[in-house]
Amino acid sequence: SDNSRILSDAAAGADTVCGTLSSDTTWSSDVTLSCQVFVASGATLTINAGVTVYAYPDDGSGIAPALIILPGATIEASGSASAPITFTTGVTQDTATGRGLWGGLIVMGNAPVYQGTQEVEGITGQTYGGNDATESSGTLEYVRVWHGGSVIGENNEINGITLAGVGSGTTVRYCEVAFNLDDGFEMFGGTVNLKYISVLFVGDDAIDTDEGYQGMIQFAYVMIGATGNHGVEMDSKGDESPRSFPQLYSATFVHHLDGSPESVSSDDQFDATLRLREGTGGEFGNIIVTNVPNVGVLQNECGSETRTHTLPSSGAPDYLWFSPQNIIYGATGITAFDNQDSCASGGLSSARIQDPMLTIMPGTADEDTDFIDPRPMSGSPAYSAFDDTPSDSFYTTTQYMGAFDADLWVSGWSW
Repeated sequence: SDNSRILSDAAAGADTVCGTLSSDTTWSSDVTLSCQVFVASGATLTINAGVTVYAYPDDGSGIAPALIILPGATIEASGSASAPITFTTGVTQDTATGRGLWGGLIVMGNAPVYQGTQEVEGITGQTYGGNDATESSGTLEYVRVWHGGSVIGENNEINGITLAGVGSGTTVRYCEVAFNLDDGFEMFGGTVNLKYISVLFVGDDAIDTDEGYQGMIQFAYVMIGATGNHGVEMDSKGDESPRSFPQLYSATFVHHLDGSPESVSSDDQFDATLRLREGTGGEFGNIIVTNVPNVGVLQNECGSETRTHTLPSSGAPDYLWFSPQNIIYGATGITAFDNQDSCASGGLSSARIQDPMLTIMPGTADEDTDFIDPRPMSGSPAYSAFDDTPSDSFYTTTQYMGAFDADLWVSGWSW
């Protein structure tokens, strides 16, 4: 039956919110978004620990409800492992893993982006970007965004968590996107750093960066599933400034040995676990990529950036370093690196092709798998060689590859 407008009892019992919040507001109990909610410049939205933010699939006129933090506004959403803050669909649904059932969470700021300012994906008439690289848009901590990603039109969909021109003063840690129809986390320019992020079974790319994003990411856990697209899609704009320079360390990407992308929103259906393109720079160290069905790392549309397996001591953002200690493993006969078109000369080529020996991780691990444990077992090559942790105080020093050691930091609050 058509249940797209039938609210669950919990969502129906929550206060309804719609429109613009122009003054400081606190949500101390559950709310339901009936339309797009904007937090205006100068205002702060505080969401208390344990609150659930429900949403309709659309506002009655085909526009998906979403929460949008405009440039100059802030969000203070600090949950805990025992009382996370959850954004999810408010409607009854036929499956617990439904996708595209509402919009998503969009945070916009005034940090540098390609061409100075841009219009945000997924909504119309709102721009982001500026010159404040250290700006704070607030805090997202123990925040879960589930079942979103409504498609508004061709090449116009809402990601789970969009960080558009967001500055490095913003805190994003212990956050998860699950069952989003489009991307999980997408960073459009900006300098925001992310730590302890989980992306589960989204329809397109788990982590997407573009438009000169130059932030640090540590401890990223991605489950792609049979129909997901890329674990990362990291883009720039050729040799235009600023060049994207994501610095990704301590990540575990789990694909599906029979995986084949079925994204309704992607601009490609390349069967590759990681995709680096359009001149992106960056650093990629202490990474595990496993259950690869076809291609581990796809590169195309390169610019003049140096592509290397030896970490340069200077020259950022004009180099792309992929550690040769990184682990790529999967089906028999996989292609570890596929360097296409302008990337064919001087492309990436070196990684360890070894079983990472994760504790419980079937080759066909998917959303209906009963038990998984992504931690490496004793004796795993994740412990036999690893990269030095960068010296920046943002990073936690590690002596292993991947997102996990003994501490399963998603336990208790992840989907």
